[in-house]
Amino acid sequence: MKTKSTILIVAALMLLSVFFTGCGGTGPLDEMNESQVPGNQPAEGEVSSGLSADLPSGKTVTDLKQIEGTWIAPAYPGNFVLTIFPDGKLSVATSLEDLQAGSTDTWQLALEDGEITATGYALCLGDVGSYIATLNEDGTLRFTSIIDPCDARLRKMDRSLPGRLNEYILIYHPVE
Repeated sequence: MKTKSTILIVAALMLLSVFFTGCGGTGPLDEMNESQVPGNQPAEGEVSSGLSADLPSGKTVTDLKQIEGTWIAPAYPGNFVLTIFPDGKLSVATSLEDLQAGSTDTWQLALEDGEITATGYALCLGDVGSYIATLNEDGTLRFTSIIDPCDARLRKMDRSLPGRLNEYILIYHPVE
């Protein structure tokens, strides 16, 4: 009886180990990490991917006017579609149709000294998020969290929460 219990415990631990470490292979995160191999020193106004595994390379956004408009990012599964308005309001939904219909989450963005603050999200009233936004040569936009105690906002601006089955890093593409 004791042997069967031991075998069951070992099998359960092995399953948990596989669950938490994944099965390997390539996926969206693997591709993203490969594209963030440190290179030469960045030019002034750029962020180097060599500084941190999470910091993308690209030009740092210095004015919200640079990122006004509608953007879409794959979020595995589905998408996030957001619009940034001239007054700094951000609206986000899971489809362009929902965004246009007004079925959105909203918060306010402000930019000072290259750092974007995000405030006013109804699910996290009082929580202030800090981000760096970068524009890549291919026209894509990335928000990288410095700190954000609001998990719901973080997963719509930067990346999935730890431990998700399908992890993602959000790379927003402009919607024409």
